[in-house]
Amino acid sequence: MNRLKTPSPFNLIFMSVLALTLGSGGTAVHLGQYPTLTESQDRIFDSAVTMWTMGATTLIGLLSNQSEDKDDD
Repeated sequence: MNRLKTPSPFNLIFMSVLALTLGSGGTAVHLGQYPTLTESQDRIFDSAVTMWTMGATTLIGLLSNQSEDKDDD
């Protein structure tokens, strides 16, 4: 019987944050190319930029925390 290796919680969290960050960054870049935006598009753009910023900060925090945990071992 072939058993799959269960990914670590860190890997699951990291991949989820990475996917959301890249998706929101792509949305922000796409909407940022338009010269004018509707009110709805402007709100989506602001949310995407905020998510991109928070996601990038979270990724840096996750990576620095992981390196500190490895140093403690």
